[in-house]
Amino acid sequence: MSETSPIPEKHRQLARYERGSLTPLDIWYRELRRIPRLTREEEQELTRRWVEQRDLAAAQRLVLGNLHAVAAIAREYRHFGLPEMDLIQEGTIGLMKAIQRFDPARGFRLMTYAAWWVRAEIHDYILRSWSIVKMGTNKLQRRIFAGLQKARHAIAAIEGRLDEEVANEYGISNQEFHAIANAFLQRDVSLDQEQGEGRAMITALPSPEATPEEQALNNDWNMHQHQRLEHALGQLPERDRLIVRRRHLLDEPATLRELADELGVSIERVRQLERRALKRLRELLSEPPALPAVAEIAKRGENP
Repeated sequence: MSETSPIPEKHRQLARYERGSLTPLDIWYRELRRIPRLTREEEQELTRRWVEQRDLAAAQRLVLGNLHAVAAIAREYRHFGLPEMDLIQEGTIGLMKAIQRFDPARGFRLMTYAAWWVRAEIHDYILRSWSIVKMGTNKLQRRIFAGLQKARHAIAAIEGRLDEEVANEYGISNQEFHAIANAFLQRDVSLDQEQGEGRAMITALPSPEATPEEQALNNDWNMHQHQRLEHALGQLPERDRLIVRRRHLLDEPATLRELADELGVSIERVRQLERRALKRLRELLSEPPALPAVAEIAKRGENP
């Protein structure tokens, strides 16, 4: 069925279901539509029960009642080529962490705060899932990392943590912290504006164009990724490490023949060693976590 079909999507989904061709994602969205969104009053009562009594049933209702917003945010990242269900799962982890730390006394809706956690988890997942070679040379990756850092700074600003504490944590100046937090809090103030049925608005992603704040974080990106890559390279055999450096981490990479002559092996052997080394690096740097239960998040009280 083409995307321009006049048949409504819900009817196309029904037809696929009758043919037995609904995907797990289709089924998940069908079940999601059955979950009612929370009113402001319901959210306040559930939040009170969670904060005061650590009522896990209330926490679970908060998760379920805000999954619509998590799914909406996750859909914004589909163009990165990762499974949408995985993006939703990572976003749900962020929602759970936000519920664990949410302070209703600050006066805004849960998703105003949780949206930052959802985005931070999804950004982190995208970074873990991408190729680990030439990490610091991809502009799009740097923007994603900058977005992750901004989300975490915004979380800290909303939580009221000391500016100096947050700046020291990320190795930046207080001035840089203020530039990041203020820009994002001002841009996304509409998160807490209601748009019918008492629901808070979830704003779109920042523009894909690099902002001055993102450019200011490039040095932080390079240092962070360089440390991660060096740590992983240190766990490879010396010959594998040499091949990766010479083939992927230099401005003028060596050819297979040059390395074969240098190491005294065949070109095919160099190719085999290169494949093995890159596979091992991906294993070291790309290990996404399993989706934890609400109760496990509550017990751990994880930090960002």
